[in-house]
Amino acid sequence: MIESIKQKAVEIINNSGAVLMPEDRYTNMKYPRLLPLMRFRVDRYKVPGFGSVMLMHTTTKMGMELITMSFMPSELVSLPYLLVDAMTMKKKRCVFVEYYGCGMEGLEDKALRDVYEKYRDLPDYQEKENWYIKERTPYSLIKTGEPEKLEDMAADSIKAYLSSVGSANVIPEYKDKLQAFRERMIVDGNPSSKTLNMLLKEDGARTFMETVIMPLKGD
Repeated sequence: MIESIKQKAVEIINNSGAVLMPEDRYTNMKYPRLLPLMRFRVDRYKVPGFGSVMLMHTTTKMGMELITMSFMPSELVSLPYLLVDAMTMKKKRCVFVEYYGCGMEGLEDKALRDVYEKYRDLPDYQEKENWYIKERTPYSLIKTGEPEKLEDMAADSIKAYLSSVGSANVIPEYKDKLQAFRERMIVDGNPSSKTLNMLLKEDGARTFMETVIMPLKGD
């Protein structure tokens, strides 16, 4: 399921006119370094007129496989921040399509709401309570169920999101909202906090969040 979601996402991202960024020190990471239990592949894109996209594919010796995709409107266009997480472990399957408005009004969301209506009846995934859950828009999708439907949900969400870039406006004051939300993700914690702190230490995890996962124009 993870590989299929990744392939579909890359195709949609490439069709949006995205430019793949050169490999760097974050592209291939592992933990621990000598006898790795976890391996990370990180690919980054620049999308003209939108901002940055990051895909982090994680494989583990424990049988868990994950992909995290961060769609950061670094150009301050009127779209919510999008985080897509997919995970498989044994029989467990889930996909999170998380939209965050970051307190900004007037964001483009019609196409995103349409996708929500299409998939809203899939089984909800029961997650542990955390602060960022309350920050999500009501058209976010936190689902489990059949792999094929979850793959389609992820692909349709990403396609609708990137297709909305053309109708989005630039909102200069959005930068402060995104910056404040990013800081809270760093300080109060996010779904990847434990893994990133383990892999990169606290200062390195902050740098990774600010430059790879959620970069902002002018940082």
